[in-house]
Amino acid sequence: MKKNYNVEFWNFVCHFGELKLLDRYLQFVHPAFMNNHVRNHGDSRWLFNGVQLIEVDINGEKLPFIYGRIVKDTILEREQVLKGSELIDDSLSIQNSPSSIFMLSLKEHRIFFIKEQKDAPTMDNFKATIERFINDEIKSYIDDEFHRQRSLRLERGGNYKVTKKRDLEASYPRPDIEVIPLSSDADIDEFIKGMKSIDKLTLKLVMPNSEYDCNDFFKSWRKENKKFGHPKSKVEFSKSKKTLPHDEVADLSKEAVNDGNILIRMSGRDINNDKLTGTHEEFKLTRAISEINDSPRVLVKQTYESFLELIKGGVVRAPRIANLKSVRDKLNYIREMIN
Repeated sequence: MKKNYNVEFWNFVCHFGELKLLDRYLQFVHPAFMNNHVRNHGDSRWLFNGVQLIEVDINGEKLPFIYGRIVKDTILEREQVLKGSELIDDSLSIQNSPSSIFMLSLKEHRIFFIKEQKDAPTMDNFKATIERFINDEIKSYIDDEFHRQRSLRLERGGNYKVTKKRDLEASYPRPDIEVIPLSSDADIDEFIKGMKSIDKLTLKLVMPNSEYDCNDFFKSWRKENKKFGHPKSKVEFSKSKKTLPHDEVADLSKEAVNDGNILIRMSGRDINNDKLTGTHEEFKLTRAISEINDSPRVLVKQTYESFLELIKGGVVRAPRIANLKSVRDKLNYIREMIN
């Protein structure tokens, strides 16, 4: 069995118009994970496997997590092989189904991701897959509701107003999902040290789940966004001289990754004058683990406790939930309805 894996730490941001993930969890999110959906793309199919809603006790509090695997099921094909110096026709097909483990905390919306094999699914694959499955659930709900109302209209001899599909679609908007890797100050400092010049810094603001902004600039920026009715926007800082100031870029970038709801991109040149681009993906925080525990509950607990250690050590910022009571009330309601 393979040993030595990396755990990736991400912020999973999901909105349905003005509503957040927990507001639509029972109706669309939970079924999207549990209802055995399949996403076909090219010669591959993507699916979730072994999904469970797990509760673990952390410091006396029971925290719910969605645990499971995302699987890429595909067929690898070859047509020829090289034997010595001779190319020989030799067709062969073999099924390959690499997987990655995901653990999503429903309280803070942090997601922990472990790639299990070579070519295992990435977080971008996970995002595309859960987005598709939620959309499938919404479409199915709207179709069922539309047909239910049409049936009522027939039963009542036309004495029932049927909601138009486009109005139902407006009432149940598609999910807006972003996945943002958690990063550390050290990762950013190391990258910026290798930049001879910084030509541009771009920050993309994402509407948070239920969190406070950690910076007055971001708080003001988000407030202006709300006035215009836009959940997302971006700002760019471009050099006017030889380079943007390295220290200031580093400080603002660190504030952005600590916020956890801002995507970063910086571009410039390295010491050899070659183009260099850094994004939130390059600054992604990972931690090594020697092996994967066979018990999902134990693995979730171990991984979450390692996340708490990173917070305690000042490597990442703790999630700052804006209305903790409201979040806990929603989680209690979800528990009651599922159990």
